[in-house]
Amino acid sequence: MAEPDTPMMRQYRGIKQKHGDSILFFRLGDFYEMFEKDARDASAILNLTLTKRNGIPMCGIPYHASTGYIARLLKAGRKVAICEQVSLPQDGKGIAERRVTEIITPGTALEESFLEQGSYNYLVSIGRVSRWISLAYIDLSTGDFSCTAFPETDRGGRLRKELMRLSPREIIIQESLIEEDDLISRIVADRQDLVVNRYPDWYYDIGNSAERLIRQFGVTNLKGFGLEDDDPALFSCGVLLEYVEDAAKSYLPHIKGIRHYSDEDYLALDESTQRNLEIVRNLQDGGRKYSLLATLDFTKTAMGSRKLRSWLLQPLNDIGKIRTRIDSVEELYRNQLLLSSISGILGRILDLERLTARVAVDKAHAKDLLSVMDSLEGIIQTTDLVTPWYDVMGGDPERRRIVGELAGFIGKAIDDEPSILLTEGRLIRDGFDGRLDDLRSLKDRSQEILDDYLAGERRESGIGNLKIRYNKIIGYFLEVTKSNLSQVPGHFIRRQSLVGSERYTTDRLIELETELNSASERIVELERELFLGVRERVKSHVPVLQAVAGSVAELDCLVSFARAATVRGYTKPILDDSTSVRIKAGRHPVVEANLKPGEFVPNDLTIDSGGTSFALITGPNMAGKSTYLRQSALIVLMAQAGSFVPAQEARIGIVDKIFCRVGASDNLARGESTFLVEMNETAYILRSVTRRSLVIMDEVGRGTSTNDGLAIAWAVTERLIAEQAKTLFATHFHELTAIEHPKLETLSMDVTDRNGEIVFLKRVKKGAAGNSYGIHVAKLAGIPDEVISRAQDILSSLELREDTLSERDRASRDAGNQADLFSPLELVGKEIES
Repeated sequence: MAEPDTPMMRQYRGIKQKHGDSILFFRLGDFYEMFEKDARDASAILNLTLTKRNGIPMCGIPYHASTGYIARLLKAGRKVAICEQVSLPQDGKGIAERRVTEIITPGTALEESFLEQGSYNYLVSIGRVSRWISLAYIDLSTGDFSCTAFPETDRGGRLRKELMRLSPREIIIQESLIEEDDLISRIVADRQDLVVNRYPDWYYDIGNSAERLIRQFGVTNLKGFGLEDDDPALFSCGVLLEYVEDAAKSYLPHIKGIRHYSDEDYLALDESTQRNLEIVRNLQDGGRKYSLLATLDFTKTAMGSRKLRSWLLQPLNDIGKIRTRIDSVEELYRNQLLLSSISGILGRILDLERLTARVAVDKAHAKDLLSVMDSLEGIIQTTDLVTPWYDVMGGDPERRRIVGELAGFIGKAIDDEPSILLTEGRLIRDGFDGRLDDLRSLKDRSQEILDDYLAGERRESGIGNLKIRYNKIIGYFLEVTKSNLSQVPGHFIRRQSLVGSERYTTDRLIELETELNSASERIVELERELFLGVRERVKSHVPVLQAVAGSVAELDCLVSFARAATVRGYTKPILDDSTSVRIKAGRHPVVEANLKPGEFVPNDLTIDSGGTSFALITGPNMAGKSTYLRQSALIVLMAQAGSFVPAQEARIGIVDKIFCRVGASDNLARGESTFLVEMNETAYILRSVTRRSLVIMDEVGRGTSTNDGLAIAWAVTERLIAEQAKTLFATHFHELTAIEHPKLETLSMDVTDRNGEIVFLKRVKKGAAGNSYGIHVAKLAGIPDEVISRAQDILSSLELREDTLSERDRASRDAGNQADLFSPLELVGKEIES
């Protein structure tokens, strides 16, 4: 097909040179061809047959089946440049002109088959200006565009938190930042599924970014978005906007605003907390099942599901906004008939956010427009049900008028079963355009028109068996048998002679053939023209479509919370400005949802920064400590997200941050041991905690020697008590129960011995645990009996020595000698050595 020095290969290589990081889909006829390295890479990923022509590796796919192949390449973290034939060579000389019409990357995909319905598809940009880290992100498929900035000194914790929350598929990062900052380089490298684009420093500029955003939004300044011209958050925005515009190869009319936020605007959840609380994915396999999101998600729309995810990862801090959400949930919860009706209608509404984005960038096909119509009709029904307590139209009657008119217009314009291609016709409904109706009538009556013409020729010529026939070579013709040749009129034009007949045409038959043959082509072209006009009219109302889509997504979340409260038996929490958290009969929402009804054992919690702020919890493994810790944090999180909570009663003083350090594992990619991971997380908590924070910590210090671990746990306890942070601190270091402080309360998990069988009651009680029951847990795990027996003997011996050492310690104190805090353990070590 192609030789190394052919004009086509020179054209290919010239285009490929400009898109070196993308696999180039080079259009040749009905196929997209890939050559050289692209062919080798694509054939391996897509399992295509790799061939060679004139020594050049190549493979190809049918252009009409490209969507599935592109989706697989994106999933593998590759970019795809679509190179189309844009014009034919003049006079048949030379080669067709080709150019890249679209670049599809994991972070800029728009097609539904390239995206996960319930998740945002974020592209993130990161840069450093002065002493600030600037971060911006965008979802091109929905128009969601946000930016923030944070001090460089806090870059590790904040960047990890944001990347965990956003789960981007692709980032753009300032070259010097990733080259010179080892911490940021490691953070980026940790996310192995991330496509990383390094951009030179000169691409990043606050002034250029501000001008670029002003031009995009059509405003005179950015103050309406909470941004000053020199705000460091702007630093990463301009390059991000240019990247997505270049990928789409079009203007982006659905990007008409940006959200400027800071960490103080929401309940802060660091990377470890998001992971350990299993908010949107579980710890077992990283899937959605057994997560808080899966437990609460009763949404009916894809955009609602995405919004719910963001609500859970960014709970509110503003008590007024929280109460507004919860009151709306209560309204639905108390009106189950309304709740059921709204749920039914929401089920009809499709992904209007992503449909609108495709309309905005001229990628929506006719079926997409029908989906827009169906969604708008559902939104009108929803509006009628929920107004006035929730106004989907934002209190704007003009918006409702536009929605109604747009739905009606699409219904009148688009065929019920349209093609998704612009080259097949079947797009526009009958009666929408008179010209189109005439052409269709002509095409549909083609046989009738020919029959009328034939009848006239039979009458004038007197040839009763005159026939009109057709073949691909000469088109329509009149066939006259040999016996009737003497009757052939003078206006017949001979075309072909056969043994038994002659074939003729006429000027009129040629005209009819031209009209009938061109009707189909003219229908396709006119339908294409009319469809583009319909889409353009829909596109003119993109801001309205985005606004109502956002309102429906929020309503869907409220409905989901109300439905979860109904199904799960949740209670409306009371939010206030106090520093206390009081929960009566609280339950773990995820654990309870996966047990049989009534199996979960509820527990109370009372903790207050102004009073008892530190709960020291002891007790054996499997007794429920970790569940109790996590459920307390999740109840607070749910309340501030605007949800009812799994408790008999709950009064929540607004919390600014939740820290959850529960368990740890090696991070070999970072070169960090389990203990180092634990200490990193603990250090971040101690540096970031405030009086309004809620801290959940489990087994601090267990990753090192007993003495070191106990010393660290003791010091951490003292620091958190001094900070007055509301803290639940689970530990196996029973020595910590010796700490006496008015802000510390000792709790334990209740255990009972029933005829030699240890039973974990899952109840929290006051006081310290009397035993760790570790050997019992080991027995339950299947440790061999002889090992269990030997462990019991060793334990008895150790307990006897510890009792003896305790008597010596008391005698020493009675004699006036001050014993060190850890002297009993040190003495045990010396005693064993001796």
